[in-house]
Amino acid sequence: MATTSSPKKEKRDYYEVLGIPRSASADDIKRAFRQLAKKYHPDLNPNNKEAEEKFKEINEANDVLSDPSKRERYDQFGFAGIDPSHGMDGSAGGFDADDIFGFGDIFSSFFGGGRRGSRRGGRPQQRQGSDIEMDLQLGFEEAVFGVEKEIPVRRRVPDGTCNGTGAEPGTRPETCSTCGGSGQVARTTRTPFGIMQQITGCTTCNGRGQTIKKKCSACKGTGTVTEIDNISLKIPPGFPDEGVVIPVEGKGNMEEAGSMPGDLRLNVTVAPHPVFTRDGKHLVRELVVAYLQLLLGDEVSVATLDGKTVKVRIPAGTKPGTNLRIEGHGVPVFRDKQGRRGDLFLSLAVDVPKVKELDHEERQSYEDMAKKYMGKIHDRFARREQEILKQQEAKKK
Repeated sequence: MATTSSPKKEKRDYYEVLGIPRSASADDIKRAFRQLAKKYHPDLNPNNKEAEEKFKEINEANDVLSDPSKRERYDQFGFAGIDPSHGMDGSAGGFDADDIFGFGDIFSSFFGGGRRGSRRGGRPQQRQGSDIEMDLQLGFEEAVFGVEKEIPVRRRVPDGTCNGTGAEPGTRPETCSTCGGSGQVARTTRTPFGIMQQITGCTTCNGRGQTIKKKCSACKGTGTVTEIDNISLKIPPGFPDEGVVIPVEGKGNMEEAGSMPGDLRLNVTVAPHPVFTRDGKHLVRELVVAYLQLLLGDEVSVATLDGKTVKVRIPAGTKPGTNLRIEGHGVPVFRDKQGRRGDLFLSLAVDVPKVKELDHEERQSYEDMAKKYMGKIHDRFARREQEILKQQEAKKK
């Protein structure tokens, strides 16, 4: 009985997955993993199967490359060094070494350099441009309520003079005589597994499949020029206020004519506010009131971050440091379609006026109160201190 099975997805070289060279240090690996993990983390990409698969692939690559022993075996034998059964599907008949043992990746391990795309098909490899990292500071209100910004980015883009070919206008790039336009060359190599054919990028054309006889005078043959590109960025309400890297795909540099652009990575920080602070989805601010307002209670109008005021009742006998909660006046919940918000917490503090700020009538009132009640105040103070001493003595027994 005949059976059918879906072809296995070809694994990518682990160094290529993390976007690092084979000479990368342990710190380089850790840094690359953290950046990519933030980009594809499921929490930031809900219901995104592609991001979920990327996240798994990144974790698998990091698991191998961050382990010195696994990395050594992988560098020597590729996927077969860490999983001897890699690629074996039990099919009969003829075989392709690249399909069964992943020797395409072993060749990369033996001779250095990652591979992009397949070695089959005779097409030149497409080179990847470098990423751009920038710091972006958001205002406090921008992160809380969201904002649309234009970010000027200095990046290498295709040269308009030669349309990115790198050749002088009126001329054309020529097919590389070394690789015949494939961007790759093959040679036979002896390995522990027998005689294998090694596929490498053509050094004559740098894998492009074409050579340029007369270079463009504007871009010097690179096919790219440096320009300021304004990137539109939409920050949603409730944006996290620390440790966030925003990836913008395809907005990095192009290294040369025909290369794929790298990505733009924005390291986001949020400026502090003179009055408000954030605690997740909640806002916190200090509310300075007079002692009598705490003692006798009061109703006050309090300013919120969105420029409104809200009535707040201070209960009689409230102590300094008490937090009053105002529901629904905090930070919008990030990516919440229902438009929910956190709360605003008011930390009560006592306003102690300076003596020189008091007018004659106010000062006279305070002095009269002091004459009448200072004795009782001293008595209450002394009782509290005596209670503390008793507690300390009890601990010694």
